[in-house]
Amino acid sequence: IYTTMVHWLESRRFQPIPFPPLAYKHDTKLLILALERLKEVYSVKSRLNQQQRDELALIEQAYDNPHDALTRMKRHLLTQRSTFKEVSIEFNDLYTHLIPSYDINPLEKITDAYLDQYLWYESEKRHLFPNWIKPSDLEPPPDIWGTQDGSCVVLIETQFDRLYDQIDLTLLNRLLRLIMDHNLADYITSKNNVTVSYKDMGHTNSYGIIRGLQFASFVVQYYGLVLDLLVLGLNRATDIAGPPNFPNDFLIFKDRA
Repeated sequence: IYTTMVHWLESRRFQPIPFPPLAYKHDTKLLILALERLKEVYSVKSRLNQQQRDELALIEQAYDNPHDALTRMKRHLLTQRSTFKEVSIEFNDLYTHLIPSYDINPLEKITDAYLDQYLWYESEKRHLFPNWIKPSDLEPPPDIWGTQDGSCVVLIETQFDRLYDQIDLTLLNRLLRLIMDHNLADYITSKNNVTVSYKDMGHTNSYGIIRGLQFASFVVQYYGLVLDLLVLGLNRATDIAGPPNFPNDFLIFKDRA
């Protein structure tokens, strides 16, 4: 798995995502996007508990003093490893199935939300995810479904079972270090290796991703790319993605004539 990813990133000439510098020019914009995403949850809630009120106060404080908030976040990303607060979990019972609801420390949640925005922005700029990865801004070309010349398009979909639960954190750390600064990779894997509490029970998560983390979507999207490459093979994946300096659009291939 690791070797496949190394060869793929080398062939795409991918430059790893650095640690966010102190004077990063998009810092404030990314922070505001992160705060707005966190604040959306409270736009429909009329009654808040104490922890939710504390989180809302921290969000407002970060709006008012973005420089202090960013400095604190970067310090946490750089130094915080084994001192994370425990994550509590509750279940919403819909009778047919349970939906887990994660309760994460507000300060850590704001840091995670900023990291999520930063990773998505930098990975998009570096074209980490090829055209078949969805969701994306690429749309199918208008005539792709035309069959008048005897041509056809076949889209194949498969399903990976329990993807979140089967991710090994040691392997994940090595895979993340290929695309980002080692401090960010260590922070992400350490954040998943925390104590999860339910009522009076506690469990240290040492295998699988905690779904309630703000950056979980990025981690799973990247791990999904790894699985795609294992299923497709590097040669076919390169055919679909196109050359690194001029990548193909979605469902479009270069004319070889």
